[in-house]
Amino acid sequence: MLIVDGGSSSTGFTFSGFIAPVSDVTTTINLTKCNTPINSATGACLGPNFSFNDEIQLQLQSPTGTIVSLVPFGALGGQKPGDTVTWTFTDAASSVVSGNLLISGTYLPSSPLSVFIGENGSGTWNLLFADGFGFDPLSINSWSLTVNQVPGPLPLLGAASAFGISRRLRRRIASSRAHA
Repeated sequence: MLIVDGGSSSTGFTFSGFIAPVSDVTTTINLTKCNTPINSATGACLGPNFSFNDEIQLQLQSPTGTIVSLVPFGALGGQKPGDTVTWTFTDAASSVVSGNLLISGTYLPSSPLSVFIGENGSGTWNLLFADGFGFDPLSINSWSLTVNQVPGPLPLLGAASAFGISRRLRRRIASSRAHA
């Protein structure tokens, strides 16, 4: 659990062994936003005070330094009692995080994850998170990241081999017709 209050921080995953470019990225974040202290063991708000949701900022950074905004400051409104939610971000979702309440679900990031397509997936991927004002902490309780790569070179080699075999077969057919 990583708690920030009126500041920013990051946490990362390091991947290795990518032999092809990135084809798709999805991330899931479990977070708590409160105006009261957060229980460091459970990640829950210790009181019913307001959450100041507009202070949440989440970004994902690739190993090459490309940054995608998942939730910008001000995307959420309202100052409802704090809560713990799980958000999954994928370009296949239908809406962005918005509104006055923190609601678990699957959302579009505020800028597309597709900008990572074609990058090298090996290296450290960072979740950058910030709380815009003190006295109402944001806790990243857990997060996961799925980075898929373009299918490896075997299908391309297979297609090239099939093309070569096809050319040779056409030559044999043409040759046998010429001799017939």
